[in-house]
Amino acid sequence: MSTTGLTEIGQKPTTPAAPRRRAWEQRVHGGVGLLLAAPLVIGLALFVGYPLLRIFLDASSGGEPLSRYGDVLSGEVSRRALLTTLGNSVLVVLVATTLGIALAWTLHVTERRWVRVLLWTTALVPFWMGVIVKNYSIYLMLSANGPLNTFLQDVGLTDGPLNLLYTQTAVIVGIAYSLVPYAVLSLYSAFMHIDRELLNAAQTLGASRVRAMASVVLPMARGGVATSMALVFVLSIGFYVTPIMLGGAQTPFMATLISQQIFNLYDYPGAAASAAVLLLIAVAVVGAVFATVGGRALKAALR
Repeated sequence: MSTTGLTEIGQKPTTPAAPRRRAWEQRVHGGVGLLLAAPLVIGLALFVGYPLLRIFLDASSGGEPLSRYGDVLSGEVSRRALLTTLGNSVLVVLVATTLGIALAWTLHVTERRWVRVLLWTTALVPFWMGVIVKNYSIYLMLSANGPLNTFLQDVGLTDGPLNLLYTQTAVIVGIAYSLVPYAVLSLYSAFMHIDRELLNAAQTLGASRVRAMASVVLPMARGGVATSMALVFVLSIGFYVTPIMLGGAQTPFMATLISQQIFNLYDYPGAAASAAVLLLIAVAVVGAVFATVGGRALKAALR
């Protein structure tokens, strides 16, 4: 005789088998990883790959495609804009990288909390500001009635306001102010892997602080320095708003020329050729940095 919930006489009670659970695996299977990466791959293909491919296709459409690239390099207006863009970008690289090295190394070695907070705030504030706000702040700083000219006149260094706006210096200051945070972040990542005791050891052996930095720290961080310089250069050659607001007609950039070719001259193939030349220069710079520094140094800098 048996009832519900009871076992027959002489039989052991049975317990329901626990459901089998799959063990957690840290590695994701190839199919799952591909599925997760699919939206990113599609986005890159649509919004990066296709526009870049379209630039070269439009630059090569109709007529003699190579002649458009030759016009960019030989035309008086385009050659001046290209040389101005490259020259100012090199100066921006020097200014931004120098300031980035000073800020990043100070952030790495300082033990004072308020100094770190102040430097991080200084380095990251440009990230939080819009392009127009950053350029307008530089415009007010360098204007005839701005604080810089007022200070120079108050201390007796100048008799009247200096013409600081619409100059090459104003453009370099404006672009460098926007790109210093990129230099700081890439250099700080490289300096984090350097033991500060090496600098102290070099000074103990008789080297000055400047020589210790030049002979010990910078060679070890050459990958981060090269990455910072390449990043700043590639970003600076594409600036559009800053050269217009702070440089005017005196400092024509390639981005300004491309805008005029599209909206004023309706020469879209010519604008595509100009953009393609800039893109090839950027790729060449990145490739040269990679070949000079080496893949291992760049990987160590980007850890």
